[in-house]
Amino acid sequence: MPKKLLMISVPYRKKYYENAIILCKKASESQALFMLFFKEGLLMDTLKGKQIMVWTFMGNTRMYQALRDYGDRISQIGLFSFKVRATGEIYESGVSIAEGSTMRTYIRKWPHIKWLLTVANDGTNSIFKALRENTDGAQDKFLSELVRIMEKYPWCDGVDIDLEKGDDYSTAAKSTAMFRNIYNTVKNYNSTKLMNICLPGMDSINGSVGGENWCVYGDLNNYCDTASIMSYGMAWAGSAPGPVSPRSWLEGIYDYAVKVMNPDKVFLGMPAYGWNWRIHDTPKNMGVTYRGTSNTYYAAQLWMKGGYNFTDDKPPQPFIPIVAYWDDYDKVPWALPHVYDYMEGRDAVSHDYPLLSGTYNRRHYLTAYGKEQRTEFENILVDRSGGNPDSYSGIVAVSEGMVTMGDNGSATYSFTVSSAGIYDIAVRLCFPFWDKNGIYISIDGSRKHFTESRLWWPYWRTTFWISLAENIQLSAGAHTITVSVGVKGVQFYGFRVCQSFSEEPSAGSATYTLAPRKFKDVDGNMAQPDRGFKLTLEMLRRKPDSALIWYEDFRDENPLPETYWTTLSGKWQVWREGYENRPYSQLEGSGQLAWKYSGFKELHLRARLAFPADGSGKAGVFCGDVFCCLNIDTQRVELYKGSTLLGSYSQTISRTPNADLRGNPAMYTVEMRIRGNRVRVYSGASYTLRFTAAISGFSGGYAGYRSDKRTVCELMRLGDAWTYEPYERFDVRMPDGGFKSFGRISRSNATWDEEFQVFTLTADVEESSTRSEDISMDYDFFHSDLMELSCGNNYTAEVIPKDINIWISRLFLGDADGFSILYYQDVDSLVYWANQAAYRWKLRGMCMWSLGQEDMRLWEWLPKQI
Repeated sequence: MPKKLLMISVPYRKKYYENAIILCKKASESQALFMLFFKEGLLMDTLKGKQIMVWTFMGNTRMYQALRDYGDRISQIGLFSFKVRATGEIYESGVSIAEGSTMRTYIRKWPHIKWLLTVANDGTNSIFKALRENTDGAQDKFLSELVRIMEKYPWCDGVDIDLEKGDDYSTAAKSTAMFRNIYNTVKNYNSTKLMNICLPGMDSINGSVGGENWCVYGDLNNYCDTASIMSYGMAWAGSAPGPVSPRSWLEGIYDYAVKVMNPDKVFLGMPAYGWNWRIHDTPKNMGVTYRGTSNTYYAAQLWMKGGYNFTDDKPPQPFIPIVAYWDDYDKVPWALPHVYDYMEGRDAVSHDYPLLSGTYNRRHYLTAYGKEQRTEFENILVDRSGGNPDSYSGIVAVSEGMVTMGDNGSATYSFTVSSAGIYDIAVRLCFPFWDKNGIYISIDGSRKHFTESRLWWPYWRTTFWISLAENIQLSAGAHTITVSVGVKGVQFYGFRVCQSFSEEPSAGSATYTLAPRKFKDVDGNMAQPDRGFKLTLEMLRRKPDSALIWYEDFRDENPLPETYWTTLSGKWQVWREGYENRPYSQLEGSGQLAWKYSGFKELHLRARLAFPADGSGKAGVFCGDVFCCLNIDTQRVELYKGSTLLGSYSQTISRTPNADLRGNPAMYTVEMRIRGNRVRVYSGASYTLRFTAAISGFSGGYAGYRSDKRTVCELMRLGDAWTYEPYERFDVRMPDGGFKSFGRISRSNATWDEEFQVFTLTADVEESSTRSEDISMDYDFFHSDLMELSCGNNYTAEVIPKDINIWISRLFLGDADGFSILYYQDVDSLVYWANQAAYRWKLRGMCMWSLGQEDMRLWEWLPKQI
């Protein structure tokens, strides 16, 4: 047997060596050894995908304990000891690595570890920008400084570049060039030196949740030996509570990363820390900037053991041990310190329509997508259907429950009251479309005209009740109501005579039962809040949108009915994913599809569309001869009046492969807002204003969707140009009987409609300029005043949304001295994601921020690197 093959056997146990000798007598020696080692799994690299990188940021006792006891489990360390200035100068800051320092002990003890000199900018954008632009030679200085510190610490294995808070995608090429220059500088100095780069979490080009879109993974792949993706920080001190690294974010990042980078270079980034978000009051009232406080694993553990409280870790708040929940989807523990009752939106004991239950990311909420008219009739004396008039003349279509007025149509209804008195009379109508909007109704010859011209009016195409007469004196005996045509097609459903009638638009309400009970403190005594309770509501509000005229997702059982739609040109059809429960659908075709109404002029139009694999040309929304579109050939958002291009904005537009067109299309949003002689053009998922343009000679007309060639469209939304619906206010009837209103924002340059809770701009400005208060796109918290409730009793809270599209997410009843939501990482969480890195994505391993914050049990579950 050749000597070189015998040497392969040496590291393994004796029996494998002996078996190899036997097998080699029967077959070629190399083949025999390969077959044996393959069969026994001995050719497998047992550390592949299981390398571990950490940083020496903490400088605490546990950090040195981990280095002392578990340095053999670590493969690479970023020595967090250097910072860079905007001049490019590098200075030492943080954990000392000088000769004689504690760190030097472990650098010598663990020669297998790759010790990298971490240089950070502490997330300062001005420093990143100066380096990228080489302002006053900053990048040149930085490169020479990197060589200097490697020369100063010649034992280092290379550098770790931690530059954060770059800019948007427009700076990507320059940012990549900077990293290329750093990499080349390191390698030119010493080709054996390594370079690790710390990258933000991205799930695509331009796919950073934190705005770090300068980073393009694929472009940076060649300019690093390893890359640590900082996929921790989705939840942070100023965000809504949640997992620091949720599953959906991690999956998006690493599914993308392995497609564009060498997986063997990539470390999956995980937090060793957690956050404790105080939710009993606003940060301002608590005297802090953010509600979240960072917790190591052992700080979180002390909360579980009752070692901390919110009154400076001393009375009067009791010290209460608690249990943590395990989120089996995100693989992370979480807890609710000093919360005495908790429920999700769907846990309401009762809620009324139009509130509906929904689920998003496993959060179960209630919301209303539209308002319904809520009516009250006191002591109804007459309740008459419109479908059985006593007489009629002209063109009147009589059907069950209603009559529809045609040419010269008139219908008469008689009724009697038994005694004279003062009454209210309400009639029930329907205006089916924008050009079917007027009807005359009289009581005993006194006629009233009912009409509606607002395009955004919420009761279009639905029945509604409206007052014919209030506090009218009726004599005992017979009376007559006469209905006559105003505009053909209006429907009359009947009337009621009653003692009183009232109506209002409603988004529903939800009632919850809260049951605070005493807890047992660390001394075994039953405990309760010292002062009382607060109720905190976790709600999701949204920025206003144009008052809705029509929302079309093509999911109705009868899509594109001829009553409402017309094909001006081309051919259109609707593809449907099944036939039950309003399945996902797409409009597809080419030409012009329009609402069957030619009186549009000032409006807001939005479409969400995709280009198929063979797509070309322009697609978007139109009104009259004004066309706002995405042009895949020019890679622009464009605005035309007739054939004249009025403006454009460059953006990347991709085609969707045929295999993904139905299940995973690359959808793009385009929209325009027409006000007078000006058009505002928007695009992107956040509806970003791209440009404005002036138009002349515009007379309006039909409005709808237009496409040069075949495209698919999953949403058409028509809104008012000037009027907005806010998605912000809700009221609460508190457990102690109090009442509090939340969320309404004051605005300038706007008039308010109290009935429908909408506002109309009085100047041609962006809605955001009318308010000084921003609206978070994340869950936010709203708090009651102090409530003196007693443990052992049950209480009721009622949440009453005044606007639509507000999510009632969770309710927390807690100690008024403080309560919180705590997420943290433990050994089970970190081991799970370390295994995902190795076996699912086949990455280099896992990196962890940062050493000394972790659950120390973790190290027993990680393989030795030597």
